[in-house]
Amino acid sequence: MNLHTHRRILVIDDNRAIHGDFCKILCPQRSIIDQEDPELFAEITPTQAQPFFEIDSAYQGTEGVCALSRALEEGRPYAMAFVDWGMPPGADGIETVEMLWKRCPELQVVICTAYSDYSWAETIGRLGHRDHLLVLKKPFAPVEALQLASALCEKWRLAEEARHCLADRERILEERTRECCEMNQRLKAEMEQRMQAEAQLLRAQRLESIGTLASGIAHDLNNMLSPILLSLDLLRNEVPEKSRELLSTVERCAQRAGEMVKQVLTFARGVEGERLPLQPKLLIREIENIVAGSFPRHITMERRIPRELSLIQGDPTQLHQVLLNLCVNARDAMPDGGTLRIEADDFAVDAHFASMTPGARIGRYVRLRVSDTGTGIPAHLIDKIFDPFFTTKPLGKGTGLGLFTVIGIVKSHEGFLNVHSEPGKGTTLEIFIPTVLDDAPCDAPKEKGASRNGGGQLILVVDDESAVRDVIESTLTQHGYRTLLARDGAEALTLFVRQTERIDVVFTDITMPLVDGVALCRALKMIDREVRIIAATGVAEEHRKRDLESLNIGRCTRQAIHRRHAPRRPRRNSLITKPFRPLRILIAAPSRPTVAV
Repeated sequence: MNLHTHRRILVIDDNRAIHGDFCKILCPQRSIIDQEDPELFAEITPTQAQPFFEIDSAYQGTEGVCALSRALEEGRPYAMAFVDWGMPPGADGIETVEMLWKRCPELQVVICTAYSDYSWAETIGRLGHRDHLLVLKKPFAPVEALQLASALCEKWRLAEEARHCLADRERILEERTRECCEMNQRLKAEMEQRMQAEAQLLRAQRLESIGTLASGIAHDLNNMLSPILLSLDLLRNEVPEKSRELLSTVERCAQRAGEMVKQVLTFARGVEGERLPLQPKLLIREIENIVAGSFPRHITMERRIPRELSLIQGDPTQLHQVLLNLCVNARDAMPDGGTLRIEADDFAVDAHFASMTPGARIGRYVRLRVSDTGTGIPAHLIDKIFDPFFTTKPLGKGTGLGLFTVIGIVKSHEGFLNVHSEPGKGTTLEIFIPTVLDDAPCDAPKEKGASRNGGGQLILVVDDESAVRDVIESTLTQHGYRTLLARDGAEALTLFVRQTERIDVVFTDITMPLVDGVALCRALKMIDREVRIIAATGVAEEHRKRDLESLNIGRCTRQAIHRRHAPRRPRRNSLITKPFRPLRILIAAPSRPTVAV
């Protein structure tokens, strides 16, 4: 619809002659001569053409209302209407105008009358003060009707343009408002992501701080535990038989403390630990003993383990910690008592199960299941229970690191886990650890007395802890070795330069002030490429391990010491971890040369 040319007028009058008058006034017909040759009569042709109007007629009020409705449906509304005041026998002009404005409030109306059935006050009272209502007295001059039609149509056009412009402005405003809302939502999401990232950064920094603190504590504790473990074997042959049981108790406690230190390092720095073939039955049996001796009596433990169960490859201390953490969580979820159940079985993961379970891969696993009949975990918290420092326990009752440690250890063993929980009925956690070949050797036996003896070889012992140096010196001397002692890397270099030909092995700590063990090993290799080195460390940091590997110094594990098909010659350069037993030193040190008979 073109507003500039849209001049539709509705005439409602019961007198048909009036309709003809409006057509002559508003739509005059040009003569045939004017149409044939307008240039011939140019002098009498108006300088400006009269506006074109489109007129529709209605002879009663209801007929006019129907015509208005059709025009609105067609999308071609009327700009104005001329309405007669009295149109018997139907609705009069006032009633007609009321019906017209109900359907089109913007319609410009001119009431044509020779006399008035209503006073102006009554008219205003019924129709209200409107700026689009005028009265034209009959008889009227043609110019009056023409001027009213032109002015009111132009007014309607301007009003429609304003209305369309306002609608466009409102649409643009709605679009901008929607864009602002969307942008606001994006900003909120970005702010939430940033806050989450900041929280994760703070957690990471906190964990890094804990790791740094744990590494320092671990180094000091390992230096304390190593002399204890080394001294126990020296004392075992010096005390009566009855006192040896006490030494065994001290030994177990020291070994347990060493395992706890390793566990702290596992959490703080992700130390991988030793991977040995393990029988899960033994781990569960140990956990069962702990539960029976320390858990409340109103918690009943059940164990379901098949007679035949595959071996797994893992660190016994770490997997022990996994099961213990799960059992402690199960205990805390049953304050009023209940049943704690530990189960184990072989489980084959196929392609379908792997596709439905995050972290799962096709293969054979041992499934360890720990379940309880406690309070359960709400569904909205299931995804958060493995987050660091997340706990639902009261202040002082939990750190929020137990399950975080569990998932870290399980993933480091190339395993995965599942959680099933129902509030009010209990929780079940399933741990899946890959199996190993059936012919793999099982757990390493307990280290017994050292049976290897030296043949007078000279060993340079380098450690900044005097207690460690003294006990290592006593152990090596007792087993037929000679020793030189150095307090740090600088003193060790001085002794080695002076007695290079006499020194057979250098035993050095890695973490030392000034010249540390890695720098010492590198300097020793520059002096003598064939020098044999035994390095000891209590903090297995990745960059130190890589540096030692570049010097051909690798870990001497219990698996290599005890497996049935161990190589006849141990590795020339070895790395052992603190706290260590005498056998660890002796297995890495050169033994007495074999004499042919």
